[in-house]
Amino acid sequence: MLASALVIAAGGLVGCAVGDGASDGKTTVGVTLNAASNPFFLAEGKAIKEAARKKSLDVSVQYANADVSVQSDQIDTFIRKGVDSIVVDAVDSNGIGPAILRAKQAHIPVVAIDVAATGADSTITSDNEQAGREACTYLSKQLGGKGKVAIVDGSAVSAINDRMKGCKDAIKASPGIKIVATQRADLTRDKSMNVASSILTSHPDVDGFFGVNDPTAVGIALAVKQKRADVKIVGVDGAKQLTDLFDNGLVIGTSGQSPAQLGREGFDRAVTLAKGEKPKSKLSLVPTFLVTPKTISDYESWG
Repeated sequence: MLASALVIAAGGLVGCAVGDGASDGKTTVGVTLNAASNPFFLAEGKAIKEAARKKSLDVSVQYANADVSVQSDQIDTFIRKGVDSIVVDAVDSNGIGPAILRAKQAHIPVVAIDVAATGADSTITSDNEQAGREACTYLSKQLGGKGKVAIVDGSAVSAINDRMKGCKDAIKASPGIKIVATQRADLTRDKSMNVASSILTSHPDVDGFFGVNDPTAVGIALAVKQKRADVKIVGVDGAKQLTDLFDNGLVIGTSGQSPAQLGREGFDRAVTLAKGEKPKSKLSLVPTFLVTPKTISDYESWG
């Protein structure tokens, strides 16, 4: 049983001076999450703190401000401080690979949560292909199996790529549905609003939108409302900021995730690896849940 686990913050360790871990036998775990601007990552961080608190462990969490270079620097800091394992929610699945390789060369195991990360020893993620598929299957059904759909894409991480694949597979299964536009935003509300507005200008007859995460879908909803268009919108995440929009009739559903579960399982996996134990499986997929006005009472929204 580990005596303690400490997560390195930007300025040092909570409850322990930097470097104390190795000398007093305490295990250190470094955690770097994507960005504090997104409630999803805040929910992950909160769950990690709660998981550590239940084990009487001290915790603080770092955020990379959606910048892979910042995240790489954070991992390098963890390596210099001699942590025993690292948890990462990658800003860029491939771009973070060199930093993870440096950690492995230092014999520090790395757990990827939410999205895959090149070189990670273990990965815990939502079934993102399922999420995209169920959201767009639902959208297709709500459109009666025919119509024009636009997609607002996001960053180059595995989770987004998987959601896109799932959505496109669902639309292929509905021959009457046609994708008329796919444009990339940056997973934020404001950028997605601008992108969706541009799509609506080019395709005023669009019937539905798929946003690859909920902030994206919220931005789409704002653009649709501004244009006074009759459009149905689905997203992925299950965040309260989107489910609160069900009443306006524009947003009809989202594939709900559990960032808290991802955070808890990621932290527990990091502790397991720090102890030198092997998990039963290198990859763990957490199922998603289709949240609609009819099913929301069975789902715990977050954010």
